[in-house]
Amino acid sequence: MSDFNNDRRKLIKNIVIAGFGIHLVGCSSKPSTTSEQTEKPQVLPTDPIPEIVDKIEAEVIENNVTYFTKLDESFEKLATYFNLHTTKSPKIIALVNNSKGVSEAIRYAKINKLPVAVKSGGHSFEQFSSNIDGLVINLSLLNTFEWKENHQLKAGPACLLKEVYEETLPKGRILPAGSCATVGLGGLVLGGGYGLFSRKYGLTCDHLISATFVDGNGEIHEVDKHHELLWALRGGGNGNFGVVTSMTFETQPIPTKFETRKFKAYKLDPIRAKQIFEQWFTLAKNLPESYFSAFVLNGNALTILVTFYEGYSPELEILEQALTPITDKQTKSTTTDIAKQLTYYYGIQNPLYFKNASAGYYNEMTDIEGCIDAVLERVVNTKGLIYQVNTLGKNINSPLFEKRSAYPHRSYEYLSELQSYWNEGQDAKRDRLLSAFEDIQQLFYDNGNHAQYRNYPSLGFPDWANSYYGENLTRLKKIKLKYDPKNTVRHDQSIPTS
Repeated sequence: MSDFNNDRRKLIKNIVIAGFGIHLVGCSSKPSTTSEQTEKPQVLPTDPIPEIVDKIEAEVIENNVTYFTKLDESFEKLATYFNLHTTKSPKIIALVNNSKGVSEAIRYAKINKLPVAVKSGGHSFEQFSSNIDGLVINLSLLNTFEWKENHQLKAGPACLLKEVYEETLPKGRILPAGSCATVGLGGLVLGGGYGLFSRKYGLTCDHLISATFVDGNGEIHEVDKHHELLWALRGGGNGNFGVVTSMTFETQPIPTKFETRKFKAYKLDPIRAKQIFEQWFTLAKNLPESYFSAFVLNGNALTILVTFYEGYSPELEILEQALTPITDKQTKSTTTDIAKQLTYYYGIQNPLYFKNASAGYYNEMTDIEGCIDAVLERVVNTKGLIYQVNTLGKNINSPLFEKRSAYPHRSYEYLSELQSYWNEGQDAKRDRLLSAFEDIQQLFYDNGNHAQYRNYPSLGFPDWANSYYGENLTRLKKIKLKYDPKNTVRHDQSIPTS
């Protein structure tokens, strides 16, 4: 049995333990959601015998889709999301086993006039992968890999990023992607997807060569080459037109060596923070395509990260000469264990309370000179607030990739983001962070920095549709009208039909 069959069995066993088993409703019948339904699910043993697991597993896999309502004890387990700050509770969760199951779930939702949200990994910052009193299509069981010819990889949308790396790296290949370990591949790809390898190879969506897609009418499409849906799926956002059930990617060879440089500064005031920022901002975009860099200001503490994998460059030497005298600590590392190195960037893998969002795209200091002083002052004086700026550019800006994809922000050299985290019960800290967060968002907006990254959404963006999709919005609206004219698949910031 493969690792992913084992993972699927573990998922089903967990559902059984949660008390799921007896309230299964397969594809031949629909869930009752009326107030008259009073039947309680049977409570199963905490350590179910193998025969029970086998029976439930067979029933789930035999059906195209299995529905859950709030009467099921396992409902909350299936409704768990990464951001505990944004909680929503759907009326029905449809656990699908294949594309036919997605089709049946969408048709059921249309008949019953339920909005549909789509969950692959559940990492949407604003929990667009759930809804209130609607139907959520849960793709957890669509998490398998299949290698094709020419190092092409077919993967399910629920494959987590760490699983993608565990699958590809031992074979000497990599899908250029992000670093958050538990993000689902579906959501990552559909919004773009960038990371340590993107400046050389392009975005994750640029490696998508075909997909199976179920539209908002429940129709199943196989899309490849010049299909308009493939264009839309490459950066056009998730939860807009339907549901991706499988994706095939081109992969790239892994590097033989991975190196890092880190520059740290402590107890910064806004003046010194800006001095370091300007030096980094001016020079980092000149680094070669195999380099990635990030400026991470966490309150009054700063880390500048540089990663590279094709040798030391004159551009890095210039950056080092500029940053070393004005930072407090410098470190370097070299490794040939790429898989282990990537785990250092996986981040927290369990659900937590946070507010994260895009903070705009930039090219030059002139793009932000009207607000950057106030932004840095707010961050430096707000403990726990993070302002991060990441390098883009190089092959992300490829005219070929731009033509083939709906991702609209190819021309920019930098992408920024805001992050804030707190624990349960820390209401005062939460309110303080969110207040500073909103103030900074307003500073950037008033300065004219409106372009935003779709995978880092915020309900605080005033003109979110244009911010995410730019000039591609008109074409995406036409595709929405064609494949989901009744707006069945939707969330608070999905592509509008008008």
